[in-house]
Amino acid sequence: MKVLQQKALYFTEGKSDKVYEVDLCESGSDLFVVNFRYGRRGANLREGTKTVFPVAYKEAIKIFNSLVTSKEKKGYSESGVIAQAIETNLEVNTNTARTETILKYLKAAIAGTYSRDWKVSRVILRAANLSITDAIPLIAHFIDSDDEFEGYASIYALSKFEDVSHIDSIYNVFNDVGFESKVGRIAASYILKFGKETYKEELNSALINVFPNEIKINLEYPDKFLNALVVYFLKDKDLDAAVLYYAYMFAYNKNDLRSNIYDFIEKLPVKVNTFKSIRYIYRASHILGDTKFFALISKKIGVSNVGYTANYLYINNQWSSIDVEKKKPNPSIAFSKKTKQYFNKNTYALVYELSKNNVDDYVNYAVELLTCLDDKLDNKTEEIQYNYSYDSVERQYITEKTYFPKYHDFLALMYVLYGSSSRLQRQNDKWFYTDVLEIEALPREEALPEIWNTKPNEVLYVLANAKSEEAVQFALRIIKDNSHFLENIPLEILTKLVSHYHPRVLNVILDVIKGMYVSTQPETSILLALISSKSEKGIELAFGWLKKYEADYFSEPDFVAKLVLSGTKRTIDYLKDLYSLDVIYDLPLTLLQIEPLFNKSTIYTSEYLVSVNELIGNTYFGKLLSEVSEERIKTLAESNSITNKLFAANLAKHNKTETYQLFKDTIDSYIDSEEASLRQVGIELLSLFPDAFLLKNHQKISGFCFSEYDEVREAIQPTVEKLIHLDNDFKINLFKALLKAVSNVETYEGLHQNCYTLLTGNYKRYLDSISQENIFKLILSKYEYAQKLGLPLFKAQVDLKTVSIKEIVLLADSDILEVREIIHQYFKENIDKINYELEDALLIFNSSWEDVINWSCEYFDENINTKNWTVNMLLYACDHTKRAVQAFGRKMITRHFTEDKGLPLLLKLQEHPTKDMQFFVTNYLDNYAKDNEIVILKLETFFKTSFYNINTNRATKTRIYTFLEQESIKNKTVAKMTVRLINSVLGTNTIKDRSHNIDVLLTILEKHPELDVPLLIKSN
Repeated sequence: MKVLQQKALYFTEGKSDKVYEVDLCESGSDLFVVNFRYGRRGANLREGTKTVFPVAYKEAIKIFNSLVTSKEKKGYSESGVIAQAIETNLEVNTNTARTETILKYLKAAIAGTYSRDWKVSRVILRAANLSITDAIPLIAHFIDSDDEFEGYASIYALSKFEDVSHIDSIYNVFNDVGFESKVGRIAASYILKFGKETYKEELNSALINVFPNEIKINLEYPDKFLNALVVYFLKDKDLDAAVLYYAYMFAYNKNDLRSNIYDFIEKLPVKVNTFKSIRYIYRASHILGDTKFFALISKKIGVSNVGYTANYLYINNQWSSIDVEKKKPNPSIAFSKKTKQYFNKNTYALVYELSKNNVDDYVNYAVELLTCLDDKLDNKTEEIQYNYSYDSVERQYITEKTYFPKYHDFLALMYVLYGSSSRLQRQNDKWFYTDVLEIEALPREEALPEIWNTKPNEVLYVLANAKSEEAVQFALRIIKDNSHFLENIPLEILTKLVSHYHPRVLNVILDVIKGMYVSTQPETSILLALISSKSEKGIELAFGWLKKYEADYFSEPDFVAKLVLSGTKRTIDYLKDLYSLDVIYDLPLTLLQIEPLFNKSTIYTSEYLVSVNELIGNTYFGKLLSEVSEERIKTLAESNSITNKLFAANLAKHNKTETYQLFKDTIDSYIDSEEASLRQVGIELLSLFPDAFLLKNHQKISGFCFSEYDEVREAIQPTVEKLIHLDNDFKINLFKALLKAVSNVETYEGLHQNCYTLLTGNYKRYLDSISQENIFKLILSKYEYAQKLGLPLFKAQVDLKTVSIKEIVLLADSDILEVREIIHQYFKENIDKINYELEDALLIFNSSWEDVINWSCEYFDENINTKNWTVNMLLYACDHTKRAVQAFGRKMITRHFTEDKGLPLLLKLQEHPTKDMQFFVTNYLDNYAKDNEIVILKLETFFKTSFYNINTNRATKTRIYTFLEQESIKNKTVAKMTVRLINSVLGTNTIKDRSHNIDVLLTILEKHPELDVPLLIKSN
């Protein structure tokens, strides 16, 4: 292209210079290209926007020069702004010559003499974009053109001109080609927008005919229709990819259905079998001026990942050209990178044009676009690009970061958000920035800021319905400059704002509503919205209002129902407290008012529904629903939904119809259910059944007390209490069974606790009848609840003065510290009796508790007379398995060892196996065995045991060897026994023992040479 003029502009920003080069190039007769490049001075410049304009040469030069020489003009440092400004000025300065050129081309095309390279379809579209109304009659000639693009362009142009004078011709086009071609589809959109009622009805019939049967049968039922649509698109084959487009067209004037389809598309992935409909809806919504859907579809395309990027794909086990694949009736690919770029640029062009020529429509689109952004669904994140440059002065690499916002390649959105920004720049089809600012410091950067300053309702609507950070910040920045927007907020918008998910929005609006409702009662919608909000501060404010104006709120119809449907557990807890003692506000309430709780597609969590069930079943709130019909309760009871079955049971507790009548056929399904909540409520219902039924089924009811399920054991207690008063035999038998169960090993966790609850609750008056023997069993039990049951009975009913010492010492083994302390106190207060019955009292040493052993040893040491200690008693202590008791026994022997007890004790103690006791015995060898052949021979087992035991105390063995050596010298019989002992252990002794053995044997051999000693004496 020939460059007619070129200008270079330089700008200094910080440490770097920026340069913008702008060209005006001739591209053909009366066609000129404005092109520019930008970047840092001295570096390679990046290509910017290229825009084509049909305009007279002199006009182009004039506008070009005026723009590039106005250095004071704001926005020069922003890529793209120059071209946009040129386009704006060209549009403003459109002259007659341009109009005449367009008309001339159209007339030539009709006459068949048009020879320009510029396609006729583009000339038609240019006439529409330039609003050349004189071209309408000429454009109409192309409605039924054989060229599909000319036909499409003509209908599009007439739609844009809102011309209805050619509706019949356009209908004929649709009637001929239907939905199969782009001309037919744009004709359908035109008919839907401008057509006669008869044409719209025929179009509707045509739509019904193209639906698959499984969808067609549900057309009159929005919810069923949506479900059928979902199921249809889950199929793997035999799909008509245009079905969603048909659904959109069919639902155009049906609000409920439109809403469902909107929600469906919002979550729909852009892929094979869906993109065809999406692109069709994109075109149709644009023609129809359906801003809501056009914004959604353009966002869908703008944020979705492309389906493929290569020219060849591996499909069905073979490589296939995408060009070939796209021509197939049911291609395996959809939504390429080029397609995404095309639609993105097209949307940008349309939105940009609106911002220049139709501000109201631009604002409507921007509002819908911002509110359909969704951080959760869109799944877009900011990207950071790192560039490294070497600083030769500092001798280090400098890292430069380029930030690409979350939606950087969605051009239309970027223009809406940053159209007036001096911070963001464009790089090809991406927007980026390098200066990072805190959210609070971000300037207003949206396109047409002066327009937004006059749109309070639109800005507040964006804020109230925002689901993305971008939309929230967009609105908040505008509101920051226009605080008066918050002075008169429409109630509907205010309601949404106070329940907003974003903390910054809540903080802003909470400050506003505090001032709004200082002395007046807030509207119910505001109160409920705050209750359901994510702000703890807002929730506290709401409950403060609720308590302050409680009577006024509860006087409103449906208020209670709205609270129940709030979805917040704190609200249900509030109602539970309010209705815990009485029906404080007796307001009519029907199931129809709270119907959402019972729907399959309910938005409520199971935890919340259970909480509502507890409110209905366990408080007086349930009386508000006492008029629910028997039929409805039975229907809920037979439902497959667990929570609905719970509702049936809890509603029955307060219903005017007898519970037995409502549940006689379904009670078993509750009790035998695998769900704990159903088992529990089923058991609870039994208490409301007739007495005759309970008496007839008393054994089964008794069995529930010992169920493996904790909730069953708890829930059966009211029924048991009722039966106890009805049937004495039941009362006695269950009482015995409960006592036995609480004292024995727990079959199921929690069984003991439930038995204890029943015994202390329903059998409280009968506990005095428990025998002393059973009380002792309870306090000696190893189980907590048996002990808890037995202790108060023991303290209240047992007089230890009437209890034998044998029984008392048994109680010292109780796990209950208080019982052991009572026994200790008894011993201290009855010293004479303990001395008298010492033999039985010593059995207290069998206690397994260390504290009992400790105080017992101390007690017997200090309080028992010497004369009361018999040999057997001392031996009992010494022979005890507990080392502490053995030590006590040895201490007592030492203290009470008299002549008459010495020898019997020595002979008895020799049999004791412990090292300590063996050593203790050696203390008395010299006193009671010395020079006594008979006694020494009786101690042979003791000697032998000590020799054999390698673990025997060394001092014990040394004493024994010394004693035997001395006695063997004196007594030949003792010497024979000693030789016999040593001979039996020779092979088992340690080296030190062998040394002792040899010494003793040599001594015996020297004294009694006639004895056969196991020694071989070698002579020199």
